[in-house]
Amino acid sequence: MKKKKVLVENLGEVVLSDSFVRVTKYKNQYFFEIGKDITSDLGEAVAILMRNKTDDNSIWELEIKDMNLDIDPEKALFWLTGGYKEWRSLEHYNRPWVDCYLEFQEEYGFIIYNSIKRAKKLNDIKKAFLKYLNLPTLYDFAISKNLVR
Repeated sequence: MKKKKVLVENLGEVVLSDSFVRVTKYKNQYFFEIGKDITSDLGEAVAILMRNKTDDNSIWELEIKDMNLDIDPEKALFWLTGGYKEWRSLEHYNRPWVDCYLEFQEEYGFIIYNSIKRAKKLNDIKKAFLKYLNLPTLYDFAISKNLVR
């Protein structure tokens, strides 16, 4: 992980930076450093940001017009369903993420693609995730698939 972070710090243009979030553009790729996590997946970046409080709300106004929209829905779904805290402890789920992600992706992957495709700013993706992929929705799905205790 550290090698990636060093690469991002040494290359590219800093698009946005505050005490918690740093967005760097290198060629046609954007890298989001959010706390200890780093990703180039737009859906995952928004999902991580939603789980963490940030002092600077300008991140949500970041336009995505020239960002890479090649995403992996399972990454965003991992964070939206609880992230490391939930999937490592299995406090609520009865199976690990590797046994469940295909079911979540099959059900909600298209929503993630459409939310990102239609968005103009990160805030648009956040609003779509809150509307269509909120915790009650995802938890009800998990209950219907017998994925929770």
